[in-house]
Amino acid sequence: MKTIRPYRTGVTSFSSSASSSTQAEQGFEYDSGDYILSIASPPPSQSQSHASPSSGCSIIAAALSNRSIALYDTNTGRVIHRIEKVHDGPISAISFFPWEYHGCSKAAPTATSLPLLCSASHDGSIKLWDARSINNINNQQQQSQSQQPALTMKLALPNEQALSLSIGYGGTLIAVGTNKARISFFDMRYASSLSGKFHMPSGTLMGSYVDAHTEEVTRVHFQSIPVPSQQPSLPQQYKTILATSSEDGLITIHDPSQPSEDAALLSVLNIGTPLRTVGFFGPNYEGLYALTGSETMSVHHWDSAQRVSDVGGAGLRGLLSNAVNAIAGNAVAMNNDDGGSAVEYLVGCTWAPVSTTTEAAATPALHLLAGNSNGDAYLFRMDADKITPVAELKG
Repeated sequence: MKTIRPYRTGVTSFSSSASSSTQAEQGFEYDSGDYILSIASPPPSQSQSHASPSSGCSIIAAALSNRSIALYDTNTGRVIHRIEKVHDGPISAISFFPWEYHGCSKAAPTATSLPLLCSASHDGSIKLWDARSINNINNQQQQSQSQQPALTMKLALPNEQALSLSIGYGGTLIAVGTNKARISFFDMRYASSLSGKFHMPSGTLMGSYVDAHTEEVTRVHFQSIPVPSQQPSLPQQYKTILATSSEDGLITIHDPSQPSEDAALLSVLNIGTPLRTVGFFGPNYEGLYALTGSETMSVHHWDSAQRVSDVGGAGLRGLLSNAVNAIAGNAVAMNNDDGGSAVEYLVGCTWAPVSTTTEAAATPALHLLAGNSNGDAYLFRMDADKITPVAELKG
């Protein structure tokens, strides 16, 4: 297991505590500085699909608890731009659009600019921010314009909060999960004129799935998957599916290209406990992982709605801690509730190749990131028959 230490560190705030007026304005109490609520990095462009995710761009966006979004240069750790008062409520999610999406701009992004950024909030709004102009801010007027959203969209119901968002179909459709057990869709298609200029998308609320869940929708996730072809000589075709998870313990898989919610439903998986996040994995993204609020994990075959493994069940954190301790030569500690274990919580999963000191060329695999209250994190390779720690992240 290799150890990875920070290359750069970005600080959200140097203030030791928020003032009482600021706390009242935010609606929450924070005992020390600003918290990061969501983080996003620009996806690789199609031409960079085999390069590192940071190819051509060294920016990370962070949604902070003071309702601002800070853009950091990963090479220096410094804030290069901050958008203040992004929403009237806490920011629940942020995401960059694909590089190839023009959207609100007249031209595609360049190697020195950024794609559009989308934010969602408990105030019921979804906003688009044109981060491409950040490098060209030269005066106070341009600075003021950079603080204004390029487009604002609103959910339909009173007091409806946006809890999660995902951008699909090359940036032309946004799905938003809400506290009213709904999945709402916004039209981000843009039109081009004969002059080659692009017009702003309407951001129209196209409709909502209302029967998929009965409680808060904690996660929505678009995924492009390959479609089996009867003629191998033809180019590979793809279709987009949408996974959603909820506090009701259900995961639903839909095909949003279908004309109705009933026609779009592909499968339903009952996890049996409130869900925190869900995602796809596998060579053809045939697998589905689920992380719950009780720090458990399960994997499934989404098309057949079959559970493949409970991945250690309620004892998963103990198994992960033991795997770390076995390599480190420490005593085994199975009790996660008393604190001090190597793994105390689960962060997320990814399907990616991760090289180790024993592998010259790693193959893609499902990896789980987990951490503890000391600020340490561990990356595990989750194979069907074993769990292998591959990296330790030290703060």
